[in-house]
Amino acid sequence: MAPSSKLFTTAVARTLAETPPHDLEIAISLLSDRKKRITLAGGRFTNLLAQYLGLHLMQLRDDIRFLPERDVERTAVLATLNRRDVLVIFDYRRYEHDKLAMAQLTQEHGGKVIVFTDTWLSPTASHAEVVLPSQVTTPSPYDSLVPTLAVIETVVAGTIAALGSEAHQHMQHNEDTARRIGLV
Repeated sequence: MAPSSKLFTTAVARTLAETPPHDLEIAISLLSDRKKRITLAGGRFTNLLAQYLGLHLMQLRDDIRFLPERDVERTAVLATLNRRDVLVIFDYRRYEHDKLAMAQLTQEHGGKVIVFTDTWLSPTASHAEVVLPSQVTTPSPYDSLVPTLAVIETVVAGTIAALGSEAHQHMQHNEDTARRIGLV
């Protein structure tokens, strides 16, 4: 195995071993609570991870949305946050100040925050109900998000299990709708 491959393998294994079980359980509970409205927000690179998680959740349940890019739309979404909301934030080194402000705003309005971050912990972690850190060390100048993807997959699997047959029914309904409009 190449040295960099071993580094990624080790990072994934450490991340999963060090993921706080209590936080993982709470994340799954919040994401599978159909009374909650889930909003996902990522950064320059981590927006891809927010999209990945969100697209999975959309297949499992209703009331999933992405934080809009345009300022007016983003403001409108953030202005309506309340205790029914769960904001899922992806924030890694070179932390983005707007993520901290969003977490504070969500918490002030009674909502819950789930933060996917690195082991140095995003400043948003202090306003989060759930913190899911990942190892990001890599031989390149870029942090690795591979371990975070493993955590996301774990959360998705847990959410499917928590929703049970409802998740499968929702997926089937989505497939039927996609087939009806010619997408599959």
